[in-house]
Order: sequence, then C-alpha cells, then structure tokens
Amino acid sequence: MNLDKNVPYYILGIFLFLVFKLGFKYANHEDLIFLIKPTDTLISSLTGSTSVYIENEGYYNNHLDILIDKSCAGFNFWVLSFLMIMFLLLKYAKSHLQRIASIPVALLFTFVLTIIVNTSRIYVLIVAQNRLSSLLSIETTVIHESIGILINLSFLIITYLILEKIIIKYKNHAKFA
Repeated sequence: MNLDKNVPYYILGIFLFLVFKLGFKYANHEDLIFLIKPTDTLISSLTGSTSVYIENEGYYNNHLDILIDKSCAGFNFWVLSFLMIMFLLLKYAKSHLQRIASIPVALLFTFVLTIIVNTSRIYVLIVAQNRLSSLLSIETTVIHESIGILINLSFLIITYLILEKIIIKYKNHAKFA
C-alpha cells in the first residue's frame, strides 16, 4: 500500500467530502436536480407513471402520491460512496496519474451508482411500504427509514467488495500480461 504517497489525496478526498456536505446544507432542490431528475425518470419508467416538477418542491407523482425532493436525492449516499471508492482506488494506485484519476473516476462511478441505488430504494419503498405497515403495524416513517438504511448500506458493502475483487483481479492479471 502507498500510504505515505496517498496522504495528500486522502486529505483532498476528506476536504471534498466536507465541502460537498456543507454545500448540501445550503443547496435547494434546483441545485440537486442532477440527482433528482434521473431518479425520477427511472422511477417513472419502472412504474409506468409520470410526475410533474414543482418548483422549490421536487418531482411529484400524482399516481403514486410521492414527492422526490432534496431529502430523496441520495446526496449523502453519493458523497459517502465517493469517499469510499476514492479511498479504495487510492489503495491500489501505483502511479501519480492513477491517484489523480481516482477523484474524477470515483465521482463519476458513484454518481451512476447513486442513481441506481436511489431508484432501487424508492421503488422498493413504493412496492413494500404500505404492505409492511399494514402487516407489521409499524409507522410508515420507520419502514421508510429502515428500508433506506438497509438498501444504502447493502449497496455500499456489496459495491466495495465487488469493486475490490475486480481491482485485485485486474492488478494480478496485469502483472502477467
């Protein structure tokens, strides 16, 4: 591991994470449209329903009676997964160029991952929330948050394990090529 060589990049990653988190605090719905709109588009495709953008609110789907807004953007998942993937890429980076590339690669990869995870989370909530609340006599907010935590944590762990396995396999293959 290149711990000493990676320290500046770890610091940069943590700095970016903190800047993103601070930016999120002051962001409005329009600032997060890059996460909200693709998620809404995929949810609309999966459910066969459409939504309408309401300024300063988000995307409201009348048929499903859901609002995809700032709290549903998946921003926290995005920045957390960005930091995790960036650190993973740095762990196996051998050159300065690979270390520099780890930042945009992690940002782009985790952006796509966030849209997939967010869509999955919202879709599972649409399908399961009402059924579970009537079956288990639990408040929908508890079910909503529990499903969100379970899906986000599962995707983080699975993504890390799969990506690390791919990187190790690639690194081992590259030695013999």
